[in-house]
Amino acid sequence: MKKLKFIYAFAVAAALFSCSSDDNNSVDTQAPTIVINEPTDGEVFHAGDEIHVDIDFSDNVALASYKIDIHFTGDGHSHEKSMNISEHIEWEYEVTGVLSGKNQNLHIHIDIPENAEDGAYHFGVFAVDKAGNETVQWIEIDIHNHAHD
Repeated sequence: MKKLKFIYAFAVAAALFSCSSDDNNSVDTQAPTIVINEPTDGEVFHAGDEIHVDIDFSDNVALASYKIDIHFTGDGHSHEKSMNISEHIEWEYEVTGVLSGKNQNLHIHIDIPENAEDGAYHFGVFAVDKAGNETVQWIEIDIHNHAHD
């Protein structure tokens, strides 16, 4: 019976000491947030110009990295490359970078090639926090190429 009381007392003590109010041991499961200030959904750009990018990232614990992905939507959204040979390209752009802290603003300018294909493009922003949680946000932008006029 003493052995049973010892096991019970040990189990209770272990439970009490393992239940700490210290939040440093908790697992971060909350994904970061992304606010795309610029460009705006549906914004029109011209081939040869630049895209002004302004994005706010935040996380409850710590940010880690970002990626911006721009690609042509063409036929409604296929990731296959076109076999047509043309002087205009279905422009693709990707950039990655490091984020730090709980809040960070990204302000960059992206040059659009002069021969970028006329049409709709997906503009995607990915954010990852230190725990590996990821958020993705997509908007659509349009690129107008005067050579198609």
